[in-house]
Amino acid sequence: METVDWQKIKEIFNAAIDLPAAERAKFLAECEPNLRERVENLLKADENAEDFIIEPAFIDAGFTEEDETDFYVGKQIDDYKILKEIGHGGMGTVYLAAKSDETFDKKVAIKLIKRGMDTAAVLKRFVMERKILASLENPHIASLLDGGSTTDGLPYLVMEYIEGEPITKFCDSHRFSIEERLELFRKVCSAISYAHQNLVVHRDIKPSNILITKDGTPKLLDFGIAKLLHPDWSLETTEATATMFRLMTPEYASPEQIRGLTITTTSDVYSLGVVLYELLSGERPYKIESRLPQEVANIILTEEPVKPSAISNFKFQISNFKSKDNTDPNKEKQTNEQTLNPKSKIRNPKLLKGDLDNIILKALRKEPERRYQSVQEFSEDIRRHLIGLPVTATADTTFYRVGKFVKRHRGGVFAGGLVFLTLFAATVVTSWQTIVARRERTRAEQRFNQVRKLANTILFDYHERIKNLPGATETRKKLVTDALEYLDNLAQTSDDSPDLQRELALAYQKVGDIQGGISESANTGEASAALENYRKALTIQENLVLRFPENNADRRTLAKLYNNVGGEDLCRKAVDIFTKLSQKDLQNTTASSDLASALFRLAMVVRANGDYDGAIVLYRQAGEIYEKLALIDEGAEKRGTRLRNAALAYKTIGAVFEQKLEPATALELYRKALIIDTENAAANPNNVQYQLDSSFSYNSIASVLPDFGNFKEAQENCQKALTIQEKVVAEDAKNSFAKFSLARTYRRMGTILQSLEKFEEADPHFRKAIKIIEELVQANPDDKLQTGRQAEFYTDFGDFLFVAAAKDSTQKTARLREAQNYQKRALEIFTILKSQNKLDNALKEKYELVQISLQKTTDELAKQGGK
Repeated sequence: METVDWQKIKEIFNAAIDLPAAERAKFLAECEPNLRERVENLLKADENAEDFIIEPAFIDAGFTEEDETDFYVGKQIDDYKILKEIGHGGMGTVYLAAKSDETFDKKVAIKLIKRGMDTAAVLKRFVMERKILASLENPHIASLLDGGSTTDGLPYLVMEYIEGEPITKFCDSHRFSIEERLELFRKVCSAISYAHQNLVVHRDIKPSNILITKDGTPKLLDFGIAKLLHPDWSLETTEATATMFRLMTPEYASPEQIRGLTITTTSDVYSLGVVLYELLSGERPYKIESRLPQEVANIILTEEPVKPSAISNFKFQISNFKSKDNTDPNKEKQTNEQTLNPKSKIRNPKLLKGDLDNIILKALRKEPERRYQSVQEFSEDIRRHLIGLPVTATADTTFYRVGKFVKRHRGGVFAGGLVFLTLFAATVVTSWQTIVARRERTRAEQRFNQVRKLANTILFDYHERIKNLPGATETRKKLVTDALEYLDNLAQTSDDSPDLQRELALAYQKVGDIQGGISESANTGEASAALENYRKALTIQENLVLRFPENNADRRTLAKLYNNVGGEDLCRKAVDIFTKLSQKDLQNTTASSDLASALFRLAMVVRANGDYDGAIVLYRQAGEIYEKLALIDEGAEKRGTRLRNAALAYKTIGAVFEQKLEPATALELYRKALIIDTENAAANPNNVQYQLDSSFSYNSIASVLPDFGNFKEAQENCQKALTIQEKVVAEDAKNSFAKFSLARTYRRMGTILQSLEKFEEADPHFRKAIKIIEELVQANPDDKLQTGRQAEFYTDFGDFLFVAAAKDSTQKTARLREAQNYQKRALEIFTILKSQNKLDNALKEKYELVQISLQKTTDELAKQGGK
């Protein structure tokens, strides 16, 4: 016999062995005669082998194979009396049982391993299921109540008994609309998402494992083949395809399950997509009639599902929809006709076109990386569809967004017209006053939600699309101004809804990031306004965490706001929160990135307080996390951001070593950062942030080379930084961050040329720097940080003029007077800032130096006057 024939025989055998006798005969009749004969012989041999090994034990126990499932019915297992069998699968049987004592009589479900299936692997999987269920406490997951072993050593689980219908049958029998089905499905998603947060992948999501109780509560069942994403569990999870076919349900299994590849949370996303496809269209995405594993696998792995809206026969168990008045056949006929009506919202394929088609098909993509990356993301797209917002699964075109916007606001305009007419009529017909009040309230709620959505769209959609484009600063400021007006109105008129409060906090935080966020290199330079909005967000978020202390998303947002507001105490609180969140979910790259960002922010504060060694340790910890994250393949955009952050850590550590007077170490770190930054900038020529990053690395190298007497190379690196920054500012004159960076580079070039005693070349660079910083302070006079920088620039220029005066006897007095003028202006600013307690350590040092410099200049001028 050829090898290929033997493989075919094995596939037919594996498919036939679990079928009942009647179905098995029908199945074998469809096979080729020569193959059927060999398979029948194998099946007979299998039956004889089972009798030889198993029958004596069965006889000793007092029952036969036929009554095996009835063996426990009527018997007692510990405190539970078995009433009847309610289900069985490949590994075990589930019984309805009752626990009775003097105080209560409660029905439960008991899951027990089948005799003959108690192998080491099955027992280990059973123990895993018990561990999984014990760790999950969610209103939409069937609870584990108890567990133990029978007298003959078979383990069992005692679970919450759920009286309900599979989700598809429940929705059909209750004639749920598409919107109602989607809302119910989102509750199921919340249960799966909760399981994922606890490192559990279900791996067998299907309608029969999602029961809906009489009150409409979904309950997720059967974690028998679930997978724990935890290193302590080494149970093999990539079994051969044939074995897995006997554990999972192929029609709902993801392609990677079929192939026997590594399973992740995106596998559950796929299975949920199949369930949603069936829930909305009435059919599964693939027509699977064969029982042969290879043929089933081939269909799932190669065929593409049609759009749910294209299902032609939309059969939705019309026969199950019975009239409440069974004595009236005409009424029943009317009910069925209404269900079949294509305009009905229950089963209208037109309602699936567009967003719902795209959402479902995205969940069903064969490549895991192209699906929704989390169940929460899947559910969020459904929510956005339900409230009329654009969804991520749909092609993001201008026409699409405009269409969604018009569709959302058309209802508001129509409602406004109705209210106007009703108010007009109310002046004539006083009996309509109640209706008018009700419609006014509806209109106000609609307008409220429209403003709420618009503010979010401006901040989280439009701004993100333009923030890194050259010349976008003026438009970004306008977007922020408009959004902030909406937000303040919302905050004054909003209720205590936690969802709305979360949106407000995130929106205020986003405004702060745009205005003056430390991590936002393209901020608009409004640091004081940014801090004010961060504090608004912090007040809201602290109240939310008090109300919902176990909500990890709320705690994450709170930690970010602690970082935004700043101060060592708040930054340490942020690090503490992010450390706990990252330890809770070791696979969560977002949590790790958050922790790295918090460590970086704390390092900045520690460094500003003079603890250089402590800052280096924190910066290194952050950099190591970013480097590890950059090795994870999550797309070019994330990789670029993580590499950028790693390079930033190198530069910052280098700056600390420079402060510690260790220039060799600093230079090594700066050169390492430059390699990363120049590669990122070359790969993203239109990304302003990456271009500026490379200029900063050139600047850092230029800052330390003079310590080795290498002024020429320092000048070359500084000129490269100037070329990049001048281009960025020329393309976007409103970019205050880029302008300040350019001012600092002009000042550095002036200092390098001064060291080379090229005073005539250095002078215009200092003056360009002074001009820019004065413009920035004039634009934001309340920004104390920027004002302090202005005083620094004045101090440095005054020192330059003093040195230049000594080298040029013809202009000595004029240069000294100008030096004295800038030093006095610097001292005046420093004195005001000191009275306001706004001087950090660096500014305090400058404050002391300018007093000394001013005295020297004054003394030198006195000598000139004496002559």
